[in-house]
Amino acid sequence: MPELRTEIRLSQVQKLAITQTLRQQLEILQMTSVELDGLIATELSENPLLEVKDDAPEKQQEVEPEETDREDSTEQDPLDILKEIDESIGTAPSTRFRDEEQWHPETASPETLSGYLLSQLDGLEVSGELENAVVYVIYSLDRNGLLSMSFTELAAGWDGEEQTLSRAVDIVQKFDPAGVAQFSARKALLFQLIRKHGKTAVESLEYRIIDRCFPELAERRVLSIAATLAVTPHEVELAIQKIQELNPWPGAEFAGGNSTVVIPDVIIERHGGKFMVFLNDNRFPHLSISSRNRRLLESPSTETVEKNYVKKKFKRASWFIKAIKQRQETVMKIAYFIVETQMEFLLHGVESLRPLTLQEAAKALGFNQSTISRAINGKYVQSPQGIHEMRYYFSRGSADASVTAISVKEEIKRIVDGEDKAKPLSDERIADILNSSGTAIKRRTVANYRKRMNIPGARKRRRF
Repeated sequence: MPELRTEIRLSQVQKLAITQTLRQQLEILQMTSVELDGLIATELSENPLLEVKDDAPEKQQEVEPEETDREDSTEQDPLDILKEIDESIGTAPSTRFRDEEQWHPETASPETLSGYLLSQLDGLEVSGELENAVVYVIYSLDRNGLLSMSFTELAAGWDGEEQTLSRAVDIVQKFDPAGVAQFSARKALLFQLIRKHGKTAVESLEYRIIDRCFPELAERRVLSIAATLAVTPHEVELAIQKIQELNPWPGAEFAGGNSTVVIPDVIIERHGGKFMVFLNDNRFPHLSISSRNRRLLESPSTETVEKNYVKKKFKRASWFIKAIKQRQETVMKIAYFIVETQMEFLLHGVESLRPLTLQEAAKALGFNQSTISRAINGKYVQSPQGIHEMRYYFSRGSADASVTAISVKEEIKRIVDGEDKAKPLSDERIADILNSSGTAIKRRTVANYRKRMNIPGARKRRRF
């Protein structure tokens, strides 16, 4: 029988560690310009080591899409937010358990969804890879607080065990606001019902309506729901009133008001046959470390307490400047990619918008898909075709790979706008029109796109 022995061994393994500095990068990367503007103002008022530069660097950059081998394309990209770098202040990573002061965004604007969720994580006894996975899930949420991707797509950007990631999703789904981190608005509503009324909620009419008749609920097709569930229209009306007390977009309250003026983060202009890309960061002050206050670090006469204070503020300011630089450079890299891949759209408009996925961008730029998703969050591009959210350029293709979901939606809208209002077109008829023009599409797809554009069904569009 073999002898059983206990041994202590040392081994090197690569593990993903989302430290406080990575949280800083993640938070700033997905901030909108308005949020970042407020954050910079707050940091300037609180950190004496941070000051505004008088000289602003040249921001104009020319893009030649036909050249694919750029000077920095072979370098190890420091902009991947899942890699820690610190060139000027050492390489030892900070952790959430250190006693020294840690950097954390303190925005002047209302609390962000990610910040609110992270505060709930701090109250749990979660550590190691599971904690990293929870943070990863939090920063993968869209602005409505949902995971607008499949679990497979979520796992594609995660370097750890899928089982750990699945546990992390379960943890975040238990956070407030109720329904956060669900994979759809429908699931968010179902979760809220169960949290509000317990397991007996699955037997309620409200649950059955959301679960089995969600498309009809969106159109308030009371008679159809009543027929499907074998109840009276009056019962359906009462149930819908209760459903309206729930929130299909649990994170929307953290997204800010809709009245904010849209200021593009990137401007694309055509000059002489070439497209120029500008980073629209004139609104932000250019930051630097205060040389006067930094000299306190070297002064022999400075007290130890003061030196420690200045060191902490110096470290905080250094990481803050670096994180902003990484955010801006990442946004510009994606802008380059958009120009290179969506040239026909920039020249000819929405009909030429090609199918483009986050996976394609991630592969081309050397990022994870989740990094691209965070970077384009709330960012806007001004081009010869107007101002669009960066996410506009990334769309799943329809059944015909030569068109995108966005161009199909535009065509559906044009058809509806031009229809006879006394005899509005059904989804099937719209599908027939699109198919006859060369766009292969099913009636169900037309119905889904129409709903997403908040276009009522034919019955509700009819005018007498």
